[in-house]
Amino acid sequence: MKKIGLLPRIIIAIIFGILIGAYLPQAFTQILATFNGIFGNFLGFVIPLIIVGFIVPGIGDLGRGAGKTLAFTAVLAYGFTVFSGLVSYGAGSLIYQHILTPGSLSIGETDNPEHALLSPFFIIEMPPLMGVMSALLIAFILGIGIAAIEGNALKKIMDDFQEIVSKLITALIIPLLPFHIMGIFANMTYAGQVGQIIQVFFKVFILILILHFLVITVQYTLAGGLS
Repeated sequence: MKKIGLLPRIIIAIIFGILIGAYLPQAFTQILATFNGIFGNFLGFVIPLIIVGFIVPGIGDLGRGAGKTLAFTAVLAYGFTVFSGLVSYGAGSLIYQHILTPGSLSIGETDNPEHALLSPFFIIEMPPLMGVMSALLIAFILGIGIAAIEGNALKKIMDDFQEIVSKLITALIIPLLPFHIMGIFANMTYAGQVGQIIQVFFKVFILILILHFLVITVQYTLAGGLS
C-alpha cells in the first residue's frame, strides 16, 4: 500500500466502504464508526499542535531583523485567507445553491441525515489543549519572540517538536485517513445515503479543485512577480 498514492488509496477506501455498508453485517460498520469517532477526536486534539509545530519554527527561521518581512508575510497570509473565504462564499452563494437543493440529503421523515447513521460502540473524549485561535496566537508570539531574541534553546525545542508533528502526520494520520474515509462511506451506505451524497460529492469536489487552482494561480503569480 505504501507504493500506492494517497488519492488511489482514498478511492479504494470509498469502494470498500460502500461494499462493507451494503453487504456485511451491521457490526462491521459500527466498528468502523467507533474507529471514526476515536480518529476524529484525535484529529481535533492534534490540529492545534500542528499549528504550533509548523508556524513557530517557520517564523523563528526568519531570524533577527526580519520584522518588516515578517509583518508583510503575516498580512499577506491573512489577506489571502480573507480572499479565499470571499471566493468560497461567492461560489457557495452562486453555484452551490444549484448543486445542494433543499431536502436533497434528507432521509425518510428527517431532514438531518446524521440521524440515520450508526453510532459508535463507545466514545473516547480527547479535548484539545487549546482552540485553533489560541494556537495561532501562541505560535505567533513564540515565533516572533524567537526571531527577536535569537533564542537558540527554545528554537531547538520547537524544531524538534516540528519534526515530531511531521512524523505524526506521515506515520499515523495519513496512513489511517483512508480507513477513516472507508468508515464514513460504510456508515452512509448502511444508512441509505451514499447514492445521494456521491452525486453531490463529485460536483462539489470538482468545484473545490477549480477554486484551489484559481487561488494557487493568483498566489504563485503574485509571489513570482514580487521575487
